[in-house]
Amino acid sequence: MRRGALTLGAGLVLLVGLATAQIVRSAQPGQPIAFNHKAHVSKGLDCATCHRYVREQAFATLPTIQTCLMCHSAKMSDNPEEEKIREFAKRGEPLRWRRLYVLAPDAAAYFSHRRHVAQGNIPCATCHGPMAEQTKPPPRALVRFDMDFCIACHQQKKVSTACADCHR
Repeated sequence: MRRGALTLGAGLVLLVGLATAQIVRSAQPGQPIAFNHKAHVSKGLDCATCHRYVREQAFATLPTIQTCLMCHSAKMSDNPEEEKIREFAKRGEPLRWRRLYVLAPDAAAYFSHRRHVAQGNIPCATCHGPMAEQTKPPPRALVRFDMDFCIACHQQKKVSTACADCHR
């Protein structure tokens, strides 16, 4: 009887753990600001204005509060999302953006924004989809890129598909 109680107890612990993991997974936090890409792009802002170093370095950055304050330190509209920027700044709190586009850790692949954007002249939408048309942050990446996606693009652009070029 004691053995059965232990098995039942272990089963309940496992069940509660799995349920908790599912709840955590489904309750991923949203973005700190409901950023409207379309409104900003329509005013002439280039992706590199907010995503600095996209042309100079391997990694593009996510906008800092200082980047937002370059335009929004004073009120420009009645949009409550704009006021959130100044409230974050007053509290000295950074914007904690949730990164949507990441390479799988097990891919062991190297990706350079500079190489693709500046040298390859590849538009952001090729990998990021129609982000410039988004009026609110999407819940997930608009494009699912994996090795097949990358190889197809390399073949289309007639650039190397040698494993060692990306997998280091």
